[in-house]
Amino acid sequence: MSACYYSLIRRGLNGRVFGWIPDLPGVLADGTSEEAVIRDLSANARECLGRIVAKALPVPPATSGDDLPRGDHVGRYRRLLLVL
Repeated sequence: MSACYYSLIRRGLNGRVFGWIPDLPGVLADGTSEEAVIRDLSANARECLGRIVAKALPVPPATSGDDLPRGDHVGRYRRLLLVL
């Protein structure tokens, strides 16, 4: 099974990198580098989707990149399409 979801990634005021996948509740990661966050997000998303499929639940649809938030009071998000 393959799926594509956008992740939102940003560096916090404390210097750490934080990322999440809005379409997959609970799929998030943080770390000291963007590479580590992307790696962890991908692994967490695969685990989440595996649980969804194992329970025969519908796979959440992906939100278009144009419909995702661009940032918040801390700053802009980097949007990255993950192919899982």
